[in-house]
Amino acid sequence: MSIPLTEEQRAVVENRGGGLLISAAAGSGKTRVLVERLFHRVLGEEGADLTDFLIITYTRAAAAELRERIAQELNDRLAADPGDRRLQRQLLLVYQAEIKTVDAFCTSLLRENVHLLDTGGERGLTADFRVLDEGEAMLLRRRVLPRVLEEFYANLTPGGAQLADSFGFGRDDSGLEELVLELYDKVQSHPYPEKWLMEQKAAWSTLPADVGETPFGRELLAGLRHKAAHWADLLGQSRREMLGDGRLSKAYGAAFAEGERQLTLLTDSAASGWDAAAAHIPAWPKLNAARNCDPGLKNRMQKRWNRCKAEMAKACAMLDVPAAEAGEDLQRSAPAMEALLDLCAAFSAAYRREKIRRNAADFSDQEHGAVRLLLGEDGAPTELAGIISNRYREVMVDEYQDTNQVQNRVFEAVSHGGKTLFTVGDAKQSIYRFRLADPTIFLEKYETYPDAVDAAEGEPRKLLLSKNFRSRA
Repeated sequence: MSIPLTEEQRAVVENRGGGLLISAAAGSGKTRVLVERLFHRVLGEEGADLTDFLIITYTRAAAAELRERIAQELNDRLAADPGDRRLQRQLLLVYQAEIKTVDAFCTSLLRENVHLLDTGGERGLTADFRVLDEGEAMLLRRRVLPRVLEEFYANLTPGGAQLADSFGFGRDDSGLEELVLELYDKVQSHPYPEKWLMEQKAAWSTLPADVGETPFGRELLAGLRHKAAHWADLLGQSRREMLGDGRLSKAYGAAFAEGERQLTLLTDSAASGWDAAAAHIPAWPKLNAARNCDPGLKNRMQKRWNRCKAEMAKACAMLDVPAAEAGEDLQRSAPAMEALLDLCAAFSAAYRREKIRRNAADFSDQEHGAVRLLLGEDGAPTELAGIISNRYREVMVDEYQDTNQVQNRVFEAVSHGGKTLFTVGDAKQSIYRFRLADPTIFLEKYETYPDAVDAAEGEPRKLLLSKNFRSRA
């Protein structure tokens, strides 16, 4: 006998009317509610079939486990009611249901529709293309890159010379090779990598004089504001915690209050710019001697104070250089950066040509090919996207916190722009940043979607699964 669903879980199972984001804490039963939601739609009044759904997981093992779990649930229910024709039909369909990894989905989509890709009159892949594994793909990249570097050196520009000199020109190309390969790999998380490279080149060619006005400066200042606000809050909490020990509060309280004040001032001034932040780098007061107080609390407060000072010193180190001087440094390195972006684009094109010559594709090709099939250059869904969306009543994505921007475009394109998209995940369990996963996709939706009870018909919404069934308090 199965354990009844909680009120939170039942809300996830039964909610309809728009795209649904589930923030599921560890041990909250997210796989169970995904399966129960599927059964609710298949065995309830909707009368859907398992083949009416696309279910995406992030590993083949997870896909196999989920299919087996659905099959086992069907068998258990059929054992209780052997004459149920609906259950019998779903048991026949369970191994035809589309429960697969995002790579497998993109591969099948590409094989079915590769003839629709616009190749600009050049040779393209055929439907029987071979998928390179990671090892093969890396070997091929390392075979192509030296040829690209030869051409780079043969047509060396001043910016190219600056780039080459920065990475051991005349001695060893390995540093430059690794840089190009790393940049190429990271760029694959963008839906349109070549376009992104050219956008970055344009940005480097028009850098503002004030480093705080550049994308890099704004990002650094945002990180500084976040860290300063965090420590200001923590010092305030610490000061209030010490009120329970009069002697310790008297010795440390004033210093903690001053540190909190200075960090709050830094947080506010960093919003005004680089030099404004530099004018308010904290000057830390000394902690007075504390005697006859709680030794455990005292030790904890000392460690927190010292860690705060160390972390803020590291965060503020960049402000030692004035905005104008830092801006000049960036502008001096701009030609090398533009050359690097050109070099990466040239490598990307050469690598793509070599894969097409071999009628092969790597994992990122499949995802980018799917984006090109499903979305036009203006980002609008294609006719094919509408056809694919109509195949599925719902697209269900597990471990959504490990999605990247390319995959997210694919999911939304095959779910009527996200209107029939069901996603479940937990930003705290994101472990695939090294595979270019972007948990900010999940976080942005979590912060902007209304609660399901407040959402209008057709509006995306969110629900929380907060109760942990995996461990004791």
